[in-house]
Amino acid sequence: MGLRVLAVAILMAFTPWAAAQGRGGSVPEGGVLKTGELPDLDAFDEAGNPIKLRALAKGKYTVLVSGCLTCPKFHQRYTAIEAASADYAPKGVQFFYFYKSLRHPELGGYVEPQMMSERLLHIADAKEKLGTRVPWISDTLEDSLRIGLKAGSQSVYLVSPEGQLVFGSDEIDEEALREALVAALGSVGKVTAARDLDLPRVPRAPKMVNEDSELGVERPSTMTILSITPSDPEATHYVKLRAEADRDLLQTGSGRLFLGFYPDPIYDAKWNNLTPAMKYVLETAEGVSAMPAQATAAKGEGDSDNQPRQFWVDIKSDGKPGEAKLTLHYFGCTPTLCTALSHEYTIAFVAEDRAARTFGFRGGGGRQNGERGERGSRGERGERGQRRNRGEGGEGRSRRQQ
Repeated sequence: MGLRVLAVAILMAFTPWAAAQGRGGSVPEGGVLKTGELPDLDAFDEAGNPIKLRALAKGKYTVLVSGCLTCPKFHQRYTAIEAASADYAPKGVQFFYFYKSLRHPELGGYVEPQMMSERLLHIADAKEKLGTRVPWISDTLEDSLRIGLKAGSQSVYLVSPEGQLVFGSDEIDEEALREALVAALGSVGKVTAARDLDLPRVPRAPKMVNEDSELGVERPSTMTILSITPSDPEATHYVKLRAEADRDLLQTGSGRLFLGFYPDPIYDAKWNNLTPAMKYVLETAEGVSAMPAQATAAKGEGDSDNQPRQFWVDIKSDGKPGEAKLTLHYFGCTPTLCTALSHEYTIAFVAEDRAARTFGFRGGGGRQNGERGERGSRGERGERGQRRNRGEGGEGRSRRQQ
């Protein structure tokens, strides 16, 4: 009886996660919009000009497909959209990808854009790397399209000339989209296959590094990305911050905070190891402690590198940690400049909630993609990483700098 109860409990816990994976893992509960009037949502064209989605789709059958540079499934399946466009664009159907918030930050080194100009640089990279012929538009930085269409990382929609949604799919499903197009516009003579288009072969997504090192820490699979706000979002941040919390921190107000600092590849940014290393300073609300409240990173190999700098911080509070202010001091370096910079962020101890997770080892909960649960969060290796990337007093340094 005990085993039967345990099996039922495991099945109940697994079912919502499995259902989410069947929807591509990033679609809100209930799935994408499939019927009704197309919402009048804000977006941008490839040149950065504001547009309205209804105006874009007015008078023509329109296929909309969500995507980004960090979704392996989109990379595997977008070719079906290119093939459908080759057959139905001559029939007057317009096709658009819309670039949304990142599904798997860090994949390929890409970090979440902070400004629309950075989002447009992502789109330029996507066009080059994927060889897309279907044009792109961009979601707003506030996720107007993702939220309004209840989109996941590779969702598909067909809109009628009258602005009605006639088809919606959680993920790219070539057969279902073709059936919807045939129902709306009739069949085509010779069906184009993706292999006929000579599209580039997208390499398999690299396995993400998740281990204790001089520069980084091993994270468990249950970390949650936190909401952060830069004090000056229009300033160029050559290094981007990502903050994450463990379950204890979110549930009780005391737990572990992960801080990751990532050189942005769209600027070809790197750490200059001949200059002073990056340093963060964390200021918490009254009655909240952070250990270490400040730390200096180790330096990488050679004169420069682009590896992330990662830290653990222990947060203790009475259950209401409020917000924290983080100041980052570093040298922002690209092939054409290297200058000392400081950026300030506000970290809210609440989930960012953009359906994002680090590819291959970290999800919203439980064991995903072969991850071994809490390994490293409280075990010996995690403690080694925490000691290595924090100071035992107010000023922390890694071993290599002690």
